[in-house]
Amino acid sequence: MVPYHFPQGGKVDTLWLEMKQVWYFDNAATTKISDRALHAYIEASNEDWGNPSSRHKAGREARALLEGNRATLASLLGVSANQLFFTACSTESNAIVLQSLLWSPQPGHVIIPSIEHNAVKGYVRLLKEKGWNVSLVDAPEGFVDPDTIASLLTPQTRMVAIMLVNNVTGTIQPVKEIVQICKDYQATHGGRKIHVHTDATQALGKIPFRLTDLGVDSAAFSAHKLQGPKGVGLLYNTDPAVIGLSRGGEQEAALRPGTENTPGIAAMTVAVQDALSSLDAHYEQAVHLNHMIRIELDGVVQFLTPTKGSSPWILNITTDTYPSEVFTRMLYDADFCVSAGSACSNNAQGKQESVITAMRFSPAQARGSIRISLGYQTTEQEVMLLCQTIRHLLGRG
Repeated sequence: MVPYHFPQGGKVDTLWLEMKQVWYFDNAATTKISDRALHAYIEASNEDWGNPSSRHKAGREARALLEGNRATLASLLGVSANQLFFTACSTESNAIVLQSLLWSPQPGHVIIPSIEHNAVKGYVRLLKEKGWNVSLVDAPEGFVDPDTIASLLTPQTRMVAIMLVNNVTGTIQPVKEIVQICKDYQATHGGRKIHVHTDATQALGKIPFRLTDLGVDSAAFSAHKLQGPKGVGLLYNTDPAVIGLSRGGEQEAALRPGTENTPGIAAMTVAVQDALSSLDAHYEQAVHLNHMIRIELDGVVQFLTPTKGSSPWILNITTDTYPSEVFTRMLYDADFCVSAGSACSNNAQGKQESVITAMRFSPAQARGSIRISLGYQTTEQEVMLLCQTIRHLLGRG
């Protein structure tokens, strides 16, 4: 290995890795669209550009493309095509489910873990203002306790929203067990429906799971998390009680009115196909790279992501040397892309820390936390360079 050195300013100068503009470790925020997905986008834009709701030839061709992709995605996910609805992103998919509660003439009870993405947790205030009773649940060491959920269920409980993979630390939540707890409660307390929704944005194409095995009523996904385009997502929903709050046309069974993004949908379908066909190989590589980081930074940083029960794609570290906003900037200056948490919350002070403290970590640990998230194309050389840079910046080089 050819050594590298840092000048006094601390920025990487001579590297043993082929020079690149940036070294990207923020794949949980977004990923670069793949060549195949981009080709599908361009092809659909050029050849099937009609409005799928129009009845003329161009519209019928666009409709055929739309429904063909819906059928393909349904087959890939092991669900029925009439259970899939195209949206702009997982945030909108989450919104459709949470906002549907506002149609209820009699507000009830909702359970939301405090570690949820703001696309879910951001509805707490609105629901409370509309008369809903909301229970916020902490997650010690990053995991929601199913027994805690069970203890909070009441005859008024109408929804439990729990993400499958936490976007800040990568912890995998016991969704299947919580679904069963809700079903058992329904069976013994009058059979009132408890809708279980999962934000599975960080799970699709990253960890193995089946929606029918989880048993959830609905799930949210985004294409740009797995090398698809931005601006397109997917909602899986089996509950007829979910009614779209937005008004407009009757597209997507009126759950998401507005002209469908057919090029984006075509590209998303290709991205999901590729991600699932390579899931095992990609997963093994992520496990390997995650392990490398843990070895290289052992004794240098503290790992907030547990070794067990977590997605290998996300690794949260913390240091008491610098606050996260300072340390991320130092890494930016060395051309590394990392995150202090969710990209959606980077401009909202305290959002990242609140998730970490809800996991019962200390305020000091929360203030210094940084998220490293791997991608399909992350290499060993990039991981080694990141670890060496972190050690150098912390004076442990």
